[in-house]
Amino acid sequence: LFIDNATILAGRYTGGPAKVSVVSSAFFGTISGSSVANTVSTGALTIPNMKRLGYPGRFAGGVEAASSAGGQITPPIMGAAAFIMAEFLEVPYTTIVIAAIFPALLHYTGVFAVVHLMARRLDLKGLAPDMLPKLGQVWRDGWANLIPLVALLVVLFSGYTPYMSAFCGISLTVIAGAARREVLWTLAFPAAFLAFVIWKYLGGGFDLPITLLLAGGAIVSVFNPQKRLELPELTDAIETGVKYALAVGAASAAVGIVVGVINTTGVGFRVGYMVTSSAAGMAETLHWLLSVGPLELFSQTDLQLFISLLLIAIACILMGAGIPTTALYIMLVSVAQPALKQLGVPPIASHLFVLYYGVVAEITPPVCTSAYAAAAIANSNPFKTGMSAFTLGLGKIVAPMAFVYAPVLLLVSSTGFDLAEFSYAASSCILGVVALSAAVVGFFLAPMSWFERGVAALAGLIAIAPSWESDLLAAALVAPVILMQLLARRRHAAAAGIAKGES
Repeated sequence: LFIDNATILAGRYTGGPAKVSVVSSAFFGTISGSSVANTVSTGALTIPNMKRLGYPGRFAGGVEAASSAGGQITPPIMGAAAFIMAEFLEVPYTTIVIAAIFPALLHYTGVFAVVHLMARRLDLKGLAPDMLPKLGQVWRDGWANLIPLVALLVVLFSGYTPYMSAFCGISLTVIAGAARREVLWTLAFPAAFLAFVIWKYLGGGFDLPITLLLAGGAIVSVFNPQKRLELPELTDAIETGVKYALAVGAASAAVGIVVGVINTTGVGFRVGYMVTSSAAGMAETLHWLLSVGPLELFSQTDLQLFISLLLIAIACILMGAGIPTTALYIMLVSVAQPALKQLGVPPIASHLFVLYYGVVAEITPPVCTSAYAAAAIANSNPFKTGMSAFTLGLGKIVAPMAFVYAPVLLLVSSTGFDLAEFSYAASSCILGVVALSAAVVGFFLAPMSWFERGVAALAGLIAIAPSWESDLLAAALVAPVILMQLLARRRHAAAAGIAKGES
């Protein structure tokens, strides 16, 4: 369902299969908290299609790995680490979900921009109309797959616990997958769930709208036109789910010992002090170098914050090599969060900052599990695939910096939500990511020189920290690049016209 709808939405445009990979991974990421599972599920179809269109294997694998790496940061299902984060911060899980919306969009915007520009550079076309699925047929066959997701979201955002939401979602998934009105014994699944829903309603556990939603979903799901899951397939799925749960529990228990040692000895606060003091020294030197007489490009406080964030980000990526995300998050937040707190970063921004850079490790060589999975499907070099995934994942790399400087991007700022401020900060970040994407690909309106790429990258990085001063500086840097690109495109068009006339 996700891949077919993504193909309908993006397949016809320039570089269609690669854009299908990005869109389908974004869809799949809403229900999957695992980057590797996302890569394997969608990559089995999207990577061969990209290679068939002309993308190099390492780039095709990198696109899928980078897109799928967003699975753990894409609401509403963000993996176990997000639930633990809610416990740490003592906020509802829905607060974490809302806060993660724009950073996830920024990640996929970066991947989409790189894919589009690379397709323009390689002159790759989209899919032919006869290769696109029919929208009506897709929804006639797959409508029942949305029932568990819709029910999970409604229950979750109605104020019920994540555990109850997960139970209802899993129950309806089993019903939609295994229960059919033609096979009488399978109706025991919806009957048992209906009995549970009615019991909860009579006991005051569910209100009437939720009761009607869940009961209606259970009844309608038995009319699913897709092939029914047999009992062995169902038990295999349950076994896989239990294995994942055990792995998360074991990792969390083991990391709990490390966290206890860190908290007891005060190592976390010592590390925080070391980071902030080291950054202060470097910021003082850098401030002196960047100041021209009375003109101050960046304040010393801003430079200290940026250097501290950079040091913490590098530490998160290095520590995240090969460690499960949940265990990694618990360990990193114990070490890095005190440093971020000293710098005045809001709690939810600091926790998401740590989580995002921990997840970046999954597409950062030499240990990049998502890229390894994609490389196996693409039959490409794992290290080169990892490098492609890392450059494609620029959105995820810069998003944490953006929401630390502009907490309004998280939509749950303690100071309240300001639409004008959010719109300005979001626009600045998106334009910065597009500039970085052009620098990575080496193409915007025409092929870019190394000088143009360097200037565009610098302008993009400056624009990520949304402020009038930084945006004016970024605009001053990127304006000549855009002018040169317009002139280059005109020259290329004229040359192409002459060549066509001679032929």
